Amino acid sequence: MSRITDEVLGHAQDNDGIEEYDNPLPTWWLGLFAVTIVWGVAYGVNYHFVAGDSQLSRYRAEMAAAAERWPVSEPGGLVYDDETLAEGEKIFETTCVSCHMAKGRGGPIGPSLVDAIWIHGAEPEQIRTTITEGVPEKGMPTWGNILGPAKVAQVAAYVVKLHEASGAGVDGASVDGASVDGASVDGAAPDGAAPDGAAGVDGADAAVDGGGEPLEPLAAGQQVFEQYCVPCHLADLTGATGPNLVDDEWLHGGELEQIVKTVTNGVPGKAMIAWGPILGDEKIKLVSEYVHHKANP
Repeated sequence: MSRITDEVLGHAQDNDGIEEYDNPLPTWWLGLFAVTIVWGVAYGVNYHFVAGDSQLSRYRAEMAAAAERWPVSEPGGLVYDDETLAEGEKIFETTCVSCHMAKGRGGPIGPSLVDAIWIHGAEPEQIRTTITEGVPEKGMPTWGNILGPAKVAQVAAYVVKLHEASGAGVDGASVDGASVDGASVDGAAPDGAAPDGAAGVDGADAAVDGGGEPLEPLAAGQQVFEQYCVPCHLADLTGATGPNLVDDEWLHGGELEQIVKTVTNGVPGKAMIAWGPILGDEKIKLVSEYVHHKANP
């Protein structure tokens, strides 16, 4: 570039009369430009090779931390860390023992979970689906709306491990545990409250209809009954796998206090689970009053 200043390049005729000058850049600007080039090369070497703090290394560190916090699930979406299995065992003992007996060995009501014969499939995903959707025609409640996805995953993992330990063998994987506070698990409801997504009732004041108005106690009790009891007793209470609740034959007593006791404690030998730890006192009171009212109109 020429060092002569204000030299006209003669392009005015091509640029609407605007003249162009061939002036050199200032020395200070050229010096600063050279410094930035040197600085950029040094920074790049340090960033990628010396400090090890590149975007790629940060990405790898974040992915490693995420993999440790949220382990990748194997087929079936189940994982088997100690916390998950411990909580799954608690849930099993609360909700499943009455039909499948301790350690899943089966009984007169529920089939064995530790043999090689599985009617609805022994793969992890099949076990999870069976628990979630239930088998109403055979007295297996639809546990998905009752327990919530997290508890279903925990108890399914426990059942898979029971099956593996029996020697029948089910390929499993490992899940990160869900947070548990007593009987409460993420995705499931503590102290008798309904899990997210379920149409639960926590007392008559908390129960709402589609318009958001509080339900009367009997309507709230009906809502609880329809959510939890219909698979066995049918919507009209005439019974399917469970007994008829609107006839004159009550094996365990038809008085309100006796109904509350039966719902709370269950009838382990007859597939009636103990609903106390699942529903809580308020819901049990509501559904018992509804049943008593229907049985004694």
